[in-house]
Amino acid sequence: MTIAVPLPSRLAILACLLTFLWVAGCSRSSPEAPNSDPNAKSAANPSQAGPANERKGAARRVAAEQNRDRLAAAEAVPVEVAPVVRGPISAFLSYNSALETEAIVDIYPQTAGQVDTLLVEEGSVVKAGDPLLKIDERELRVDVEESSINYQHQLQGFARIEDLHQRNLINPQEFENNRYQLDQARLRDERAKLRLSYATVRAPFDGVVASRETQVGARVGTGTKLFSLVKLDEIVARVFVPGRYLSVVAADQPAIVTSEFLPGRALQGWVKRLSPVIDPKSGTFRVTIGVRGERPSDLPPGLFVNVRILTDTRPDALLIPKRAVVYEGGERYVFTVADGKVTKQRLNAGYEDPETIEILSGLAPGTPVVVLGQAGLKDGAQVRVVAPASDLPVNPSVPPAPSAGGT
Repeated sequence: MTIAVPLPSRLAILACLLTFLWVAGCSRSSPEAPNSDPNAKSAANPSQAGPANERKGAARRVAAEQNRDRLAAAEAVPVEVAPVVRGPISAFLSYNSALETEAIVDIYPQTAGQVDTLLVEEGSVVKAGDPLLKIDERELRVDVEESSINYQHQLQGFARIEDLHQRNLINPQEFENNRYQLDQARLRDERAKLRLSYATVRAPFDGVVASRETQVGARVGTGTKLFSLVKLDEIVARVFVPGRYLSVVAADQPAIVTSEFLPGRALQGWVKRLSPVIDPKSGTFRVTIGVRGERPSDLPPGLFVNVRILTDTRPDALLIPKRAVVYEGGERYVFTVADGKVTKQRLNAGYEDPETIEILSGLAPGTPVVVLGQAGLKDGAQVRVVAPASDLPVNPSVPPAPSAGGT
């Protein structure tokens, strides 16, 4: 019996047969594959096996060390450091106060009238004798002209009377009466001129106008307040110091005056005077600190300030920034850095100011101390210095010594 096979099936069978014959032919014609085992090759050539293994081992060790370094760098704590430096630092007594002036006056007119012109405003800086305000002076000028004419008339008449008196043509009593009338006319003329000068109100001293209490057109009298004038070259701050420091504070000692309203600035001061008497109620004595600034606007009366009276200075102390200090259990510590590790050291501190602190022992100049990133650090921890801190700020604790009297 004959079975008919469809054409597609016959083509598939033929393709499989041809593939089988091709693979079999390739297997008979290809040579034996070489041994790819590296150990066999090394065994066949033992003179080359040693150096190759050493090179591979060294490469693996270098890669392992680099990997460990990368892991250590990733685990190190980033910190900022600053060096221990030498510089001046002072001990001080610190108190809060407010600036005030020792010379402040209220200005009143010396004659009555209507305000004609205002020449200054609040905040104006004036010199002694500068005009501040003018009162309408037309009536006063008429009085001056009248008194002047009357005085000239009396003066001419008295000249004739004096000639007659020298020739004994009038009696002495009449001569005395004429001289008295002349003196009266002279005084009236001087008084009129003086009242005219009062129409211009002038500054009694150098200062700054603190307030203006009138305006153009207002009617003022001798009891009307016009201005308040302060003398800014005599600005002081008064502080009350505990009595135990009476032997420490002395006249002309330097002081530093700062204010949160003047950030980054330190005004020079000095002990202008101090009371030798201790108040039995408060146990303090009063110290008046003179203050000087570069310009009047530096010293507005009423400015809240901090006053530091310098009692001693060490010009060549070892200093670190105060922000390097770590407080723990009532003690103070710093972290020093060496070979990528930190060492925790107890702080043996001396004088302090708002920015720096003195190191009495344990650290040498140039030793890097951690100033940022020390929170949570442990002794011996790995660290990574990301950026050295800038040099310590200029120490404002030691200003130039003021001259006696302060100005």
